[in-house]
Amino acid sequence: MWKRIVGIVFFGCLTANLLAQESSHRFGLEAQYGTILAHNPELVEIADTNPWSISLSSQWMGSSRKNWEACNCFHYLGLNLSVMDFQNPDELGQAWSLSGTFEPYLVRREKLSLSLSTGLGASYITRVYDEVENPGNTFFSSHLSFLIFLSPRITWDFSENWALQGSFTYGHISNGGQKQPNRGMNFPTWGLGILHYTNRADLPEYVRTPIPRKWNFYLDAGFNTRDNGTGGREPNLFLGGGTYRQISGIIGLGGGVELAKDFSIPVEGSRTEALIPAVYAENHFLFGRFDFSQRMALYLHKPKGYQEDHSFYQRYSLHYVLFDSFRIGAGLKAHGHVAEYLDLRLGWVF
Repeated sequence: MWKRIVGIVFFGCLTANLLAQESSHRFGLEAQYGTILAHNPELVEIADTNPWSISLSSQWMGSSRKNWEACNCFHYLGLNLSVMDFQNPDELGQAWSLSGTFEPYLVRREKLSLSLSTGLGASYITRVYDEVENPGNTFFSSHLSFLIFLSPRITWDFSENWALQGSFTYGHISNGGQKQPNRGMNFPTWGLGILHYTNRADLPEYVRTPIPRKWNFYLDAGFNTRDNGTGGREPNLFLGGGTYRQISGIIGLGGGVELAKDFSIPVEGSRTEALIPAVYAENHFLFGRFDFSQRMALYLHKPKGYQEDHSFYQRYSLHYVLFDSFRIGAGLKAHGHVAEYLDLRLGWVF
C-alpha cells in the first residue's frame, strides 16, 4: 500500500514539475484539527472526538489567457493526499484520501490572497460498520468511500518562495448510497499550512467578458444505482430543467423542476408510485466553464415510506461546460447534514 501511495505522490510531483516550466507551481504541507457533526442522536457518543489530519499537496496554475478563461480567474489545479485520524481507533479508525482540487483566487493582493478550494476524491476507511464487531459506526459501511470538501483559504507570501496558509474546511465522506448504513460524516476543521513555490509565473491583467444580461435555460439528467434491500441494485434516474440569470461576476440565481424515478423503492401497484417530482430554487457559483450549484428543493410527491420526515432536500452539483453548451459533472443529494446519494450528471445549456 505504501509503495502505491509513494508512486502516486511521485507521479503527481513529476507531472506538476513538468507543467510548472510554463506556469506557477507549489507544494503544500498542512495540518488540520476539527470536530465531527453528530447529525443523529445515535451518533452523539461516537462523534465526541476531535479528528486531526495531515496533508500533502501539489498544485499548478497556468498564466495564459486560455487558462484564465476557464473560470475568468487565475486558479490552481492539484492533487491532495491526506490522512485523517478520527481519534477513535476501535470504531472510526482513519481515512486515507486522494483528491483532485480546484482553487480559484477570489481576491489577490501583493502578499495576501483569498481563495476558495474545492476537492473531490476517494477515501479508504480503516474501520467500518459491522453488525457484530462494530455496530456503533453507522457513519461508514464500506472501506472505499467518496470525499468532497469546500475550503476558503487565506495565503500570506512572506518571501519569494514561501507562504503561510490558513483555512477553514467543511468536509464530507460517504459511500454515495452504495451500501447501508450510510449516514456519512460531516467534519468542519481549521488548518494551518506552509507552501513552497518551485516556480512563479507573472500573472497578467486580463479583461473580463461583460456579464450577459439574459436568462440561461438548461436541461440535465442524472444516474446512479441504489440498493434494493434484497442484495441487488436498481437504477435511479432523474431529469431536470431550469433557468438562471447571472447577477454578478460569479453568482447566478434561478430555479426549476426535476423528476426522479427510483426503481429501488418498493411499490404496491404501478411504478408511477416511485416517481418523485420537486420544484427548487438554486444558486450558482460561476467560474467560467465551472458551475457549482446548490438547490433547495420541495417534494411535490413522495412514495409511501420514503423520507417521511423530510419535505425539502438539497442537491449540490459541480458541472464543467464542454463545447459551449454540453456539460458533465457530479451531484450529491442530502437532507440536512445527511447525504442520500451521489450521482453522475449530463446537461445542455441553451
